[in-house]
Amino acid sequence: MPLLTDIEIKEAIENKEIEIDPFDEGKCLKGTSYDLRLGKKGIISKSLTLEQLKAKIQGEEVKEINIEKEESISIPGGAFALVNTLEKIKLSPMHAGHIGMRSYYARKGLALLSGLQIDPGWDAHLVLGLANLSPRNITLDFSDFLCTIEIHKLNREADKVYAGPYMAEQREGRIPTADKDYLRTIETMSVTDLTRALIDLSSSIESIGKWVRHFWYGIGIIIALAVLSLMTAILK
Repeated sequence: MPLLTDIEIKEAIENKEIEIDPFDEGKCLKGTSYDLRLGKKGIISKSLTLEQLKAKIQGEEVKEINIEKEESISIPGGAFALVNTLEKIKLSPMHAGHIGMRSYYARKGLALLSGLQIDPGWDAHLVLGLANLSPRNITLDFSDFLCTIEIHKLNREADKVYAGPYMAEQREGRIPTADKDYLRTIETMSVTDLTRALIDLSSSIESIGKWVRHFWYGIGIIIALAVLSLMTAILK
């Protein structure tokens, strides 16, 4: 499965074998890959503080973010987000793609959790799952270079091309309803609060350990005094 070079990617686009829209040869096309940019829509999981979790706050809505209008999206530490790509990708049955996070964001702690392969027959924007594994917010600006794809030409045309249930929504640049509904049901704790909670838990365990030791020391002294009194009474 040969990897297409920049020249072959341009030839495949000219021959209508693949489509990348919008296509920016100068900024996005690399020697053997193409950089995809942050698109217009995003949604972030609820990121609750420790105090909110203790109070069991319910009903916080997770709203879709218009990244183009807001100009950016900020993902809190420990949170999970769904965003779409600015570009719409179309692959013929003779082509497949591999996708990966750009190292600039990977070094900041942002992980790409989407499937690595773009199947033959794909024709839509991509929806990417992003997890902020760092303790700090990571802000992505609209149309930032976010990830990169490699395009491979298959030895034979695929018989089973992609025909998933969500491509219609993604073709229109929307995040699938099923994905948004799922994200509304999950909650995450920020990494800072999680660290604080672990420190508090560790301190509590240490305090309990000290209390237990002091308790048994006291019990031991009482038992020793009782035995001593008994021995004294017997000797008398």
